[in-house]
Amino acid sequence: MIRRTFRKAGAGKFLLLWAFSLLNGIGARSTGPDGQLLHMLALLSDENYAIFVVLPVLLFLCGGLMGDDAQPVLLRYGSYARYFRTKAQALTMVCTVLWLGQLMALFLTSLGLPRTHGWPDAQGSGIWRNVFALLKTIFPSPELALFCSALHLLIGYWLVSVLALWLGHFLPRIPAIAVLAALYVLTVFQTRLPAMGRPPLVFLTGLIHWTLLLYNCTAPWRLPLTLCNTVLLLTVIGYTVRICWQRQISLPQPKSKGLSSLYRRLLFTRRNLALAGSAVVLLSLWTWFRGAPPESGRQWVFELLAGHGTGSLWVIGMLSLLLAEVLPLWPLGDLVAKVLQGQTLFATVRLRRQTDVLRGLLKTAVLWLLFWGVLLLGAEIFPIWFLDLPADPVLAMWATGLRLLDMALQFLLLLSVLCLSGQPTAGFGILVLLHLLAVLPIPWLPVGLSSLLRLRLPEAGGAVSPGAAFVLLTGCCLALLLWLWLYGIRKLFVKIGG
Repeated sequence: MIRRTFRKAGAGKFLLLWAFSLLNGIGARSTGPDGQLLHMLALLSDENYAIFVVLPVLLFLCGGLMGDDAQPVLLRYGSYARYFRTKAQALTMVCTVLWLGQLMALFLTSLGLPRTHGWPDAQGSGIWRNVFALLKTIFPSPELALFCSALHLLIGYWLVSVLALWLGHFLPRIPAIAVLAALYVLTVFQTRLPAMGRPPLVFLTGLIHWTLLLYNCTAPWRLPLTLCNTVLLLTVIGYTVRICWQRQISLPQPKSKGLSSLYRRLLFTRRNLALAGSAVVLLSLWTWFRGAPPESGRQWVFELLAGHGTGSLWVIGMLSLLLAEVLPLWPLGDLVAKVLQGQTLFATVRLRRQTDVLRGLLKTAVLWLLFWGVLLLGAEIFPIWFLDLPADPVLAMWATGLRLLDMALQFLLLLSVLCLSGQPTAGFGILVLLHLLAVLPIPWLPVGLSSLLRLRLPEAGGAVSPGAAFVLLTGCCLALLLWLWLYGIRKLFVKIGG
């Protein structure tokens, strides 16, 4: 197992970390403290080195080692707990070699520096004055602080590798890697968001607390919290590994029947879910970095859902509106295109009513829009919660509901165009064209009416009241539903040969 794990890890990742450590140590000689011990201690306490050098290489290494071996290999160990324990020991050996080479690289960069003993005075420590002053209150000598920092780093390597091994057992490879990547992104965000360093969000940034001892020394409660989290995680890992053998624990469940079940499986794929999550993240980041930080929850919701006004062309607002409304509809358009192209023809052979296809599409679309609404509400609530700003839940709820109603209207338009033309791209082209018509001084155009700049609000001064917008969007949706139910479904069956 040890030889197999080393072969699977490869030499490239070891050399990558050692080379980066050498370069970082050489670059720190000009700005770091004088003295070999203090130089190495400063590198092991450097936040940027830990976040942007150590953790990426470590996660890259663990991402290649996660996942179980073939079933015959597992059967040789008699139980999954024994296999997991053996592979964890092999990962410990891999991490130890990685750690020893890293310390050797840091030691080589300290050669030539004077061998000082004891903590430096406040005037001679340079930019590391505060760090050494903090460590001086905990450790009586730099030697002990260096030993504890290096040992803490080795333990962190082992904990991260065990976490990756555990995720690789209970999740497929791609989602497991996505979880590790999400934990790393949250660790990076904690340098920009002070709320990430306080409970309860501090539980999500455990990677840096495992690898950097300095983080556990900045507050009296950090080290006990890290220890409790580690013990709890190891307990959960040990218990779940002991009771499990298969890759996933699943019970036989009755499979749902009908077109709705088929369409849900075609729509709610990993690619489409990733597309929806990426769209809401890009929309939030775009809004955040586009202007100054919001001062209240109402301002953040308004900036996030402002969209485009009427009677003028604002490129940024138009692009954000297309990103927020048209891009999430792409998976729905792809689903309808598959129906039109006959990929689900077998499912329509035994239908008694043609409206069953339309009913299945509408049910699936409603679930997708509700899923998108939950993501959008999260983008409206979580940044305000992080910044501890006053929220406006009433505005967030009705603005999100109006946005979902607007997107439902656009989906019905897309479905109608696809039923008439059979061209998947024609519907999206018409949607973009209808959005561009907002440059005309016509405030009652229904597509894109959920843009808050078009509504009569104190921040915008639009021409349409929210109540009138709701009535107009609802009426248009009902009219399109009636047309699809009575006439459009026939066109749909003509396209699929029914």
